[in-house]
Amino acid sequence: MKNVDKIAGISGSRLQSAVSEMAYQATLVLYDAGKLAHAERTGMLALELAHRAADTGAEAHAMESLSRVALYRGDAARAIMYARRGLNLPDLPPSRAASLAMRLGRSLARIPENSVAARDTLDRALNVDGLSPFTEAVIVGDVAIGLSRLGRYDEAGALLRRAADDIGEYSPLFRAQYIGRQVQTAIKAADPGLAADRIALLTRAVPFVSSARVNKRVADILRESAKWQNIPEVREARQHLAMVSSESPIS
Repeated sequence: MKNVDKIAGISGSRLQSAVSEMAYQATLVLYDAGKLAHAERTGMLALELAHRAADTGAEAHAMESLSRVALYRGDAARAIMYARRGLNLPDLPPSRAASLAMRLGRSLARIPENSVAARDTLDRALNVDGLSPFTEAVIVGDVAIGLSRLGRYDEAGALLRRAADDIGEYSPLFRAQYIGRQVQTAIKAADPGLAADRIALLTRAVPFVSSARVNKRVADILRESAKWQNIPEVREARQHLAMVSSESPIS
């Protein structure tokens, strides 16, 4: 990306689209590494180049990534704005329409007075047809995260289990994230037995990924579950998770 910044006036729609896609991928990597300011700048470059190339698909990609980064930074209003702008683009393929609707639903769920609109939008994302198995698993998992935010813990837990099972053959990273979200949903639902079971599963998943976001989630889970330290199965599960999280991931 530093080399891209040195290129003055990138011209030609094919080159602009190609660089936009590269910037989009870099945005996701920077986001996962927790470098959110860099991720936002790279996402803005992806959006600018996609717009100059008149590449609607690339614009949708960029707006989705910017909505993702904004929400992770805690700026729900900005996340909503990018998701809505993306959904207003013409001729969106099903995968982009579903992803942007999911992003909008999750962003709306951060604002209590938007809970009804959030639920409707998440349902809209969940009901988009024509998705690949990988994309469908991602949509199911991310919709579940939004439902958990709305307090729909049973629905969220069931969808997260489905997403973690379906995504495993494609992405160990996504699988670990969805299992971690299952743990946090169980904690919110005050279900220590389920939390212990999912912590044990997360313990087996963590060594296979290298992700700042996963590391942060593990730390959050250890802190959030400390209130159940006196429950034997939770205590044992937490001890095992703490042990593997301090080790280097498999390369």
